Amino acid sequence: MPTDTFFRLPEEKRARILEGAWSEFTAVPYAEASINRIVQTSRIPRGSFYQYFEDKKDIFLYIVSTHKNEAFGFVESFIKDSDGDVFSFMRKAIDFMISAECSEKVEGMKRIFSQPWVFDMIVSDTMKGKQEEANTPKGIMFKYIDKNQLNVENDDELIALINIFASISLGLFFKIFIMGKNMEIDKEKIRKNIYDEIATLEKKYKK
Repeated sequence: MPTDTFFRLPEEKRARILEGAWSEFTAVPYAEASINRIVQTSRIPRGSFYQYFEDKKDIFLYIVSTHKNEAFGFVESFIKDSDGDVFSFMRKAIDFMISAECSEKVEGMKRIFSQPWVFDMIVSDTMKGKQEEANTPKGIMFKYIDKNQLNVENDDELIALINIFASISLGLFFKIFIMGKNMEIDKEKIRKNIYDEIATLEKKYKK
């Protein structure tokens, strides 16, 4: 995590440093990323960099965390817009994941998150702690889903449903962010297959 010194910087300077890091990490794989280029782009002395971050990995993980939290914000927005209907939310989330790659920012996120060790780290983080308490998409879903719309007897059954969708989402994430950069994928076929899976869940769980 950044040091307190970083957070005390003027907002414009913090943004400039993060933009420089974003530019570097989305241009080349992590192993090839250069602190020298980050400080040059950010227009700060190299020595100042180490007053703000421990090393290259430190600023990289902060970038990942920032954008991961942004993605979590989309989850909250989608579930609220769905009025607690988990299946409507599932379709909105799937549509977003399939169509969002046209954005330059999302393309940058794809380049960062498609690195296997980053993907593994994100998956690992989502599995920590109790799902209903965790600050994760699963926890957000648990908070806003209208359980009165579902045939579930207790929270454990709701968490089981959320976990099923989490597995579907991670599979889609892998296909688009990992496989998609190396091969052509039929997005509409993927969408139809996932919609069919959601329909099966809806038939089983929705009142």
